[in-house]
Amino acid sequence: VTTASGQILTLEASDQVPFHPLNVWGTGPVRSRINGHAQGYSATSGIFVHDRSRTYKNWLGIYVVVTFDIFDRRPNVWKEDPDKRKYLVDMRYGTSAKKMMFRKTYERPGTYTEQVFVPFGPGYYTVTARLTTTHGLVYEDVFSLGYNINFDTGLAWIVLVPLIVAAIPLLSVRRKANWEEDDDFRSGGAGGGILG
Repeated sequence: VTTASGQILTLEASDQVPFHPLNVWGTGPVRSRINGHAQGYSATSGIFVHDRSRTYKNWLGIYVVVTFDIFDRRPNVWKEDPDKRKYLVDMRYGTSAKKMMFRKTYERPGTYTEQVFVPFGPGYYTVTARLTTTHGLVYEDVFSLGYNINFDTGLAWIVLVPLIVAAIPLLSVRRKANWEEDDDFRSGGAGGGILG
């Protein structure tokens, strides 16, 4: 159903249309926050994050591995100058231009896997993957991840394992008490005592 203001409302989801990131309606009354055009399976170019990166996961480590696909099915794309076939991909925390996590220029469409450094510390993140073409068209895909959320579980093992390894030899070796080697016992306690 469409409204007079141009918004589209879906009343029932069909199981016959499979999920694809390009068919997800973005924020606002138009499909993209920046462009005033619609995209989807009929789009000539775009970006989408693959399922193995889109599925929520708690990442533990320095980098987050993101696999995404840049595609460009414009009819005369290979007849253009090589300068016109550049694709700027950036990943941001949310939609903020100030919280950039990754930025790289690609010269051809394809599937890419990149290691993304998250400089903002542990937390839950909504990452926006943006593709900007040389013509100024912007395509976006959004996914969520957890970054070093349960880092303290690894920290506990780092502390406990060396303590346990050091305690095993100390607890397994026992010295048998021998009264004959004791200096106070041999002197018979004469003139010695505790202080002397």
